[in-house]
Amino acid sequence: MPGLPGTAFAALLDAYPQRQAVLALLTRLHRHHAASAGHSVRVGQVLLAMATEQPGYLGDPGTAFVAGLLHDVGKLAVPPGTLDSPASLDKAGRDLIRAHPAEGAAILAEAGFQPLIVEVALGHHERWQGGGYPAGLPATAQPRLSRAVAVADALVAMVEPGRPYRAPLGREAALTELRACAGVHFDPETTSILLAAASRGDGPLATLLGT
Repeated sequence: MPGLPGTAFAALLDAYPQRQAVLALLTRLHRHHAASAGHSVRVGQVLLAMATEQPGYLGDPGTAFVAGLLHDVGKLAVPPGTLDSPASLDKAGRDLIRAHPAEGAAILAEAGFQPLIVEVALGHHERWQGGGYPAGLPATAQPRLSRAVAVADALVAMVEPGRPYRAPLGREAALTELRACAGVHFDPETTSILLAAASRGDGPLATLLGT
């Protein structure tokens, strides 16, 4: 299982009522596809940075952290070869990828996680103005935490190394992309909070963004 960075992260997880279930799912994801597990830990870090930037906005920080950790658990249903494909996927591969939010929501609901965590897994690829997946409806109706995970997920995907289909973006290029997509793909308010957190050169996102 990927290590959870720092004692503050461990303390939050220790206080979470379903700690063992969270760790069990992360371990399964790591064994299935280590890169997806590492990505999920980084998304959890970004959610905590956002929660620190504007306390109370995302509700309980521990819940926000767990939502980030588990948002991609549906990738357990996607073969590693599909996740690691360096080329454009065919329709069958795309369908598998687009099904992972619903798969994740089903896994989390069956494990007894609170509805908000389930909703985040289901809705983290919906877009602010619509056209995302699986529902394709405007994300304005999504919970605030789901909209925050959507933008955090995008930032991490842009900057982290190891994506077989493209090189990582640098800090400024990634943040420019977030600004351009605010109000179209992403909730402008949650994007603004993430941009503020990312602007702190010595803040919790410094290592992730290479600052």
